[in-house]
Amino acid sequence: MGTNYEGVVAAIDDVVEGPIPPRVDATFGPGMMHIEIDKIVEQMGPAPWSKLLVEDERNRGTLIAAMPGQGNHAHWHSDFDEWWFVMKGKLKWELTGGKIIHAQKGDIVWIPRGTVHHIVTEGDEMSLRFAVAMPPAVHVWQEECDNCDVTWEERPPSD
Repeated sequence: MGTNYEGVVAAIDDVVEGPIPPRVDATFGPGMMHIEIDKIVEQMGPAPWSKLLVEDERNRGTLIAAMPGQGNHAHWHSDFDEWWFVMKGKLKWELTGGKIIHAQKGDIVWIPRGTVHHIVTEGDEMSLRFAVAMPPAVHVWQEECDNCDVTWEERPPSD
């Protein structure tokens, strides 16, 4: 049975052009249609941690938690820009050339490819950010950046 629009009757088969996309598997992890952030934070436990939430051929989204004073190794990307949505807490981005960006809950930070960046949690509460990159999200690790005051003894969350 079709829908009548001013005397024109069209069945859904007449309207759809091209192949119908496959259904997304509703299992937990990359490919989920609905992700409950509070449940993931609870499951992951104390920071620091990172959890890959979204991944397909064009998008890679990682949820990252860190405590005050914790940060990642300085690094850069040759093939893609990267951006983050700050969901909780306060963060500092230390960039190539000594530029510093301070961001807090609700902010978006975008860094162009080729920019060395080092991210550290500021303030007195855990930070939570959603990092968006392009797969395979290759990181070029730096021993240091030109304006970083925090170092890691072990490899931190990667985005």
